[in-house]
Amino acid sequence: MPKRVFLALIVFILASFVLIDPSLAGFRVCNRSNQRVDVAFSYPHHEFGWTAEGWWTIEPSHCRTVMNGNLTNRYYYLYARGSKGGEWKAPGGQEGGFFCTKNSRFVLQNRNFINGSKLDCAANNLEGKQFFIVDAEGAPNHVHNLSN
Repeated sequence: MPKRVFLALIVFILASFVLIDPSLAGFRVCNRSNQRVDVAFSYPHHEFGWTAEGWWTIEPSHCRTVMNGNLTNRYYYLYARGSKGGEWKAPGGQEGGFFCTKNSRFVLQNRNFINGSKLDCAANNLEGKQFFIVDAEGAPNHVHNLSN
């Protein structure tokens, strides 16, 4: 087999693998801190509006996929709490990013906790957190690193 054909075949196989491997698409969070973290993730659901999910536990130097498949939005939100007291939340002055959470595993839609024009987590025995915004830049996948 000529070298040129062999190289073309290798490129085709590698490109096919990248295009069909769903583990390469989605939103991943990598823990670059020195503590175990629990991560909550929020995204705009096409049917239910803004939805928050949690918790994914990620050990130091490890990554977890929090949303599988191609990303369809530019902006997502994250919140994380660390085993040594660390907290990754919205910086002062950020507008938006408020979501209800609870200590155990959850999937919650903001629209279910609106009282008037405000998100009212406490009335539903939930805790409100302000997640920080992540710009995925419209890409089909994104990796976000949490660090100290």
